[in-house]
Amino acid sequence: MENNYLLSLLPRSITTPIAMAVSVDIGGMPTMTAIFVIVTGISGLILGPMVIRYLHIKEKLARGLLLGMGAHGAGTSKALEFGSEEGAAASLAMVLAAIFTLIFAPILTPLILM
Repeated sequence: MENNYLLSLLPRSITTPIAMAVSVDIGGMPTMTAIFVIVTGISGLILGPMVIRYLHIKEKLARGLLLGMGAHGAGTSKALEFGSEEGAAASLAMVLAAIFTLIFAPILTPLILM
C-alpha cells in the first residue's frame, strides 16, 4: 500500500487528466494523484510569483517556465498575466512535461522502486 502512495505522487507535476492516466499505468491511485496535482498546482500558483519577486527574475522565458512547470494550468494562466511570452513559455513547459512524463514514467518507475 505504501508504494501506491509513492506511485500516485510521482506524476504530480503535470496536468491532472494526463497525471491520472500515468498513475494508472504505473500502478498508482488516480484519485490520490489528482489530489497531489491540485495541491501542487495551487502551491505553485501561490509560491511562483513570490519566488519571481524574491529572486528578481526578469527574464520572460524563465518566469514562464517556472510557472508552467510549477503550477501547471493555473501557472500558465498566471504567466499570461505577466505577458504573452511568459504565457507561451508556461504552455510549452506544461506540454513538454506531460510528454516526457508519458514516455519516461513507465520506464523509470521500476528503477525508483528498487
